[in-house]
Amino acid sequence: MAEKESPGKGIGAVAMAMILQLLQEVFHGEVTLVVQDSCLIQIERSEKLRPSEQARYAAYHKAASYADYTPVSRKIQQEFAGLQYGHIVIVVKNGRIIQVERAEKHRVQGAFGFDGEGI
Repeated sequence: MAEKESPGKGIGAVAMAMILQLLQEVFHGEVTLVVQDSCLIQIERSEKLRPSEQARYAAYHKAASYADYTPVSRKIQQEFAGLQYGHIVIVVKNGRIIQVERAEKHRVQGAFGFDGEGI
């Protein structure tokens, strides 16, 4: 049975292990974490494969298994904290994590000005 994320508790150990495994496998691309009601509900992977860099991929995957991802794990947990709706995108280029983006969505209740009312 899948591990259930608890709102406000951060990303669980099983989910974090999945995220870090994906980050070790991606050479050019992104790993996106989708958050709803302060729970991680989905992990997406987008990867660009370049045939001309096949030898570099093999060397990278061998070295990636020995890398320390503790600082990355902390940064992901930090960005996840307090995020109710939105997503976190971890961008990887040449096998290196170059940035972590956080997009937060806010629900608008009782807005005026749509469909002509309130104008």
